[in-house]
Amino acid sequence: MFLKSARIYAIKGGGVRPVLLHLEASEGVAGLGEAAVAYGVGSSAAAAMLEELSGRFLSGRVDPFRSEAITASIRDFSFWAKGGGPILNAALSAIEQALFDIKARSLNVPVYDLLGGRLREDLPTYANGWYFGCASDAELPAAAEKAVADGYGSLKFYPFATILPDGRLRHPALRGVGDRELVRQGIARVAAVRDAVGPDVELMLDLSAGLTPSDTIRFCRAIETYEIAFIEEPTEPDDLGALQLISRSISQPIAVGERLYGRQGFRDLLESRSVAIIQPDLGNTGGIWEGRKIAAMAEAYGLKVQPHICASSLSTAIGAHFSAAIPNFYIQEHFPYWDRIPGHVEVLMDPLETRVANGRIPIDDAPGYGVALDEKRLSGFVYAEIDLR
Repeated sequence: MFLKSARIYAIKGGGVRPVLLHLEASEGVAGLGEAAVAYGVGSSAAAAMLEELSGRFLSGRVDPFRSEAITASIRDFSFWAKGGGPILNAALSAIEQALFDIKARSLNVPVYDLLGGRLREDLPTYANGWYFGCASDAELPAAAEKAVADGYGSLKFYPFATILPDGRLRHPALRGVGDRELVRQGIARVAAVRDAVGPDVELMLDLSAGLTPSDTIRFCRAIETYEIAFIEEPTEPDDLGALQLISRSISQPIAVGERLYGRQGFRDLLESRSVAIIQPDLGNTGGIWEGRKIAAMAEAYGLKVQPHICASSLSTAIGAHFSAAIPNFYIQEHFPYWDRIPGHVEVLMDPLETRVANGRIPIDDAPGYGVALDEKRLSGFVYAEIDLR
């Protein structure tokens, strides 16, 4: 078996802009992957990088079963892969994910069997994006109540972000001076949502590095009474000193990892003992097998793992296989109401999101990732087609 062709899709417009890879092998087996830089900026660059990496490292009768050799070659000979960075690593991740999908489909097994086999029957989730459509802070409590009524016992939101009309978030820039009003607004949002959902619902807060460390500490101390499950990204991803300062100063568990790349990107973080939960994004940290290695490192430090998922529904499916197979899995990120945001669930014929019940994601035993692209709907978004023979 050898790799035959690559087709890259780049979705433009809408709330998210997925970059998807359809990789076909000579025996007609195809695998899927996603370069997970679907929000913010970078999707066009990731599509171009994916085209370049596919042409240079997957052509010439390459055996798709040799995924470790392929990804090692990309890391060693692309030059820029070493040292991290989202664009190259996102493209690398899509390739690695697709290779694992081909391998699993060829063997007629689900991908989680290649990671050691599943450890659980379904996955607990937390709802993200439940605030979609809220035009003011006054509407947040009712939206949170609806998510709980729909079966979600865990909710994550962004106490300092501005919710835009299309559901996207505008995060505040890192402040150089104290912003008392922003802190007060965040405290009021947390209090209102906690009052609406009651004491038994888990609340998670993503700060997106929006405050200085001193203001972050002040905020976290002020909301101790609301029993927050974790504080996500309380500081800049590469500022380990600030992270250690914050972790020593607050009582809430800390979660980070969506903007760290590869095992090397997590090494110093684990050594620092400053976090309780790590969140590798399998679509930009190096892929599903790289994520499995990171999870094993975290297990040695007694840490929980939850994959960061914020791209298309393909990333949801890939994350589910990863989460099914790691012993230190905590909870899966999920966007139950993003069916209204173009580019999220429409990319698949059979998105996993439609099968979630009572806040839990089922794990099925279909070969590969168990999903298929809606190629008819995606036909207008083909970025590149590459003959790899």
